[in-house]
Amino acid sequence: MELVAQPVYVEHWPTYSATSTYGKREKDVRVEPGTDKLFYYKHSDRRYPWDFWCEVIASKLGQMLGLDIASYEPAYSKDEEGKYIWGCLSPLLHDLKKGEEFAHGQSYLQVFKPDFETVRGTDHNYELIQDALQLAGGHEDDLLKFHEMLVFDALICNRDRHQENWALIRSAKDDDVLKRPMPHVDTKQPGGWVKLFEELAKIIMTGLAARLAPIYDSGTSLGHNLLEAKMAVMLAEPSRAALHRFATGPKATAHIRWQGARLRHDELLLNIGRSTPERLLPALTKVTEAFDPVRVAELLEVIDTKVVREEVKKELIPAAYMLNPVRKAFVRELLYLRHQELCKLRELIRA
Repeated sequence: MELVAQPVYVEHWPTYSATSTYGKREKDVRVEPGTDKLFYYKHSDRRYPWDFWCEVIASKLGQMLGLDIASYEPAYSKDEEGKYIWGCLSPLLHDLKKGEEFAHGQSYLQVFKPDFETVRGTDHNYELIQDALQLAGGHEDDLLKFHEMLVFDALICNRDRHQENWALIRSAKDDDVLKRPMPHVDTKQPGGWVKLFEELAKIIMTGLAARLAPIYDSGTSLGHNLLEAKMAVMLAEPSRAALHRFATGPKATAHIRWQGARLRHDELLLNIGRSTPERLLPALTKVTEAFDPVRVAELLEVIDTKVVREEVKKELIPAAYMLNPVRKAFVRELLYLRHQELCKLRELIRA
């Protein structure tokens, strides 16, 4: 894989309006000239203009670990005043020519729970997600990839894997299946739950078969909203206590809940590991064993080489968008620490 990010100027790329975008960040779909390939172009957060780098780093790190993850590269265009603005570019994950559709996890969760709470994610439970993946006709490979995503989120301290930040890719015909009402079964009656799942099985047998989409939207991670001054203080502390609190403390939480409770990443993985070790342990082992500190250091060292060499020289990237050396050092130390914690967790679950 290529460690050096490849900046792309998309100002002249036509906007493709026939595909909807998702998420809170300003985003549009662009057409690559000469190829007709479609890409999502996501602008960086105005409050944290450097944060597109977190998405790019997460993408290349995930590829390094052998995960099924979307590719992200830095991209830039101009605003109304002609100033350069930066963000990231990623290819569409579904094939429109084949009639495929990109369905957020929320649409499947609402089949099981029509009143699913969509604002704060209070219903975004691990148990409900597993039921939804089964309903979608996902294979065992999809379930493993979902657990790899959870482990990866724990590695990069991603707090924003909400119900629209994971998805399934399905054929267009599956949409009619999902719109069918839930079977009217009185679960309070003897055998009611068995009857309900029999009816749901019939839905699956009608041809509903989706696959889990690659990991995407991982930018709310790696301390994306921390200022370099605070990072420098955390790195300078001999005991690294503040860094450890950031990486493992009460704010290092997963969006996905366990039995209604929002837990720290490690607590969520521990509960899953104790409940279904046959699914979590392979994912945990894959990520921890593929993590190479030397390769991670190399990635962070060279990832912005081309931007620095070309775009800075041409004055195409304002300083606010640059990947600061302090931020590189912080991300490196954060990943080392998180990897160590995941290795401890792996051995705890194995015991």
